Amino acid sequence: MLGSLAKAAGGALALLLLGGIPSVAGKPDSIETDVHSLRAFTLELPYIDEGFQMRNYDYGGDAVVNTMERIRLTPDLPSRMGSVWSTSTLPNDYWKVDFEFRIGGKGGYLYGDGMGFFVTKERGIPGPVFGNKDYFNGLGVFFDTYPNGKHDFAVPFVMGMLGDGKTPYDGAHDGDANRLGMCEAYFRNLKQTSRASVTYLKGGFLNVQLQLQPKDKWVNCFTITNVTLPENSYLGFTALTGDISDNHDIINVRAETLRPEALKNYDFMPNVPMPPIKQAVAGSYFGTIFKLILVAGVCGGAFVGYKKYAAQSARRF
Repeated sequence: MLGSLAKAAGGALALLLLGGIPSVAGKPDSIETDVHSLRAFTLELPYIDEGFQMRNYDYGGDAVVNTMERIRLTPDLPSRMGSVWSTSTLPNDYWKVDFEFRIGGKGGYLYGDGMGFFVTKERGIPGPVFGNKDYFNGLGVFFDTYPNGKHDFAVPFVMGMLGDGKTPYDGAHDGDANRLGMCEAYFRNLKQTSRASVTYLKGGFLNVQLQLQPKDKWVNCFTITNVTLPENSYLGFTALTGDISDNHDIINVRAETLRPEALKNYDFMPNVPMPPIKQAVAGSYFGTIFKLILVAGVCGGAFVGYKKYAAQSARRF
């Protein structure tokens, strides 16, 4: 499922909330004390309590909780669908959600379909949009691993959509009609887990950043401006497989907000966006390949030149 280019990500207001500290004007020394952890949205090992219940979240479909490792939304098997949804609603004015995930499987060339991050009015209703219902009302960020059509960008990729409860997801064209922001990001079958950070300011922006591997820098994926999500929305993670498949795992989730006083007293300032994920991830790889080819060419040329010189010298004597 899914693919296509972004309309937005238009600059300004890209909030670099690395390390959980927003970039603001005002009193920078006190901002850390204004950050409030949303413990009702924490999801971490072992996931269940002493009563073998999952606090603050429900899971359904084909999702399986492994108390030693992860929550597997779908196994690497066809026609599976799974989800995990918060039982509480996120704050209406500002929130930041960081989560660790892994997507991969045995498929070498064909695999899919992908995973969804949702903040919506509805919760726990399975459907065709990466395991969630269609015509959803709220935010969807999709980690798409299978192209349904031809595109001028690579798969996997990450895209954002704002649903109004009336508009369907354009699944036949990988969300072309819905896409408000996107970036290419090869997060599949990596050695270690990846991380994503989604930040929302009511009436301001929605920003998505990625850290594909633990030692990598965080990179800006996309920013959507002038965003207002439905109030009292739930947080959900879903995944879907069709004829082809992958494992889709959630490792942990953490969320935070700012105290109401902080939102009044601090002006969120625009920052220079970080390099696009396409340049930061793919660029370094192809740059390395190009350098290797160049070095090989130079060495090859030098060798041919030497052989010619040796042959001419032999004829002289």
